[in-house]
Amino acid sequence: MNAEFFSEAMGELDGRYIEEAIRFRKSAGKRVWVRLAACAACLALVIGAGLFAAGRGRSELPLSDDSMGVSVRYTDRAPAEYSSGSLIYLTEEELFTYFDTAIFLGTVREIRNIELDFNGDTAYRAIAEIEVERVYRGPCADGETVSVLLPCPIDSGLWVEDTETVSAMREGMSGIFMPVIYDNENSRWEQNGAVLIKKDIVDYGFADGVRYAFLETESGLVFDRGAYESIADAQTLDEIEEYILEMVSQYP
Repeated sequence: MNAEFFSEAMGELDGRYIEEAIRFRKSAGKRVWVRLAACAACLALVIGAGLFAAGRGRSELPLSDDSMGVSVRYTDRAPAEYSSGSLIYLTEEELFTYFDTAIFLGTVREIRNIELDFNGDTAYRAIAEIEVERVYRGPCADGETVSVLLPCPIDSGLWVEDTETVSAMREGMSGIFMPVIYDNENSRWEQNGAVLIKKDIVDYGFADGVRYAFLETESGLVFDRGAYESIADAQTLDEIEEYILEMVSQYP
């Protein structure tokens, strides 16, 4: 429990205990009991705040019966380690056609890291809540907030290879996103004898952490310029939008 929760808990201490302490200060016995009552109330509030904080950081996400042997919970931390991955080569055309992706302009409203337990085998990811502002392709609508599974935790000590773009994502950041549209079949994740249907916890997920997002960061526009050679010099989301509209007209 950090100082913020302790301060909040102390701030909730009912003022009536202070009034009772003044009213009965002439009675030594009563004064002792009043102090004990106030201390007990304070302790209960502090413990309650601590339990609330722990629950908030590690609350478990509900899953359907199609997910078996797995649990998913929010977590405030991920271990400091290295994880490798691999990408299949895709042309610019294939980046728009290989997967069934939605494409939209939006703003990241919230990111929370998650811990996945596959029968004792642990993995870490993140879920981003993105407010959709303009749809170029896909079933989402302007003004809708969608949940997207990220292939790595955010702002933690865990580094996952081939997530350079998504790793730069932060709350409040605008971008153009191209996540896979999940259904029960394409969101099936099997590991260590367990099964997670990712659609149980999110609407969409990135096929990888490099090529399916264009982010407007404080350091400038971040995306995989090597994968998109035709717009490698782009500096603004407006340029990306123009390119996206052209590609979607060819590959709706």
